[in-house]
Amino acid sequence: MEALLRRLARSGFRRGMEGDHWAWFALAVAAFVLRRARRRPGAVILSAPMEVGDRYVVTLLDPDGGSSQPVEIAAGDGAGNGRRRR
Repeated sequence: MEALLRRLARSGFRRGMEGDHWAWFALAVAAFVLRRARRRPGAVILSAPMEVGDRYVVTLLDPDGGSSQPVEIAAGDGAGNGRRRR
């Protein structure tokens, strides 16, 4: 499905910009929007650089209204040696 939508978007955009019927451009836009809508959002919510000694506290909330679980993430020496505390 992804390959078909990619091909429709590419062909429709090319033919629409060349001056063929305007419907080709509309097809390209529709295929592009469908491709974007089908993608699942990534798991990364925040990406920020950490220096040695920096700490971030992340609180995980239970969607059912349970208790929260704070997780402290400390930056290591940059070689993947960060510590994680609960």
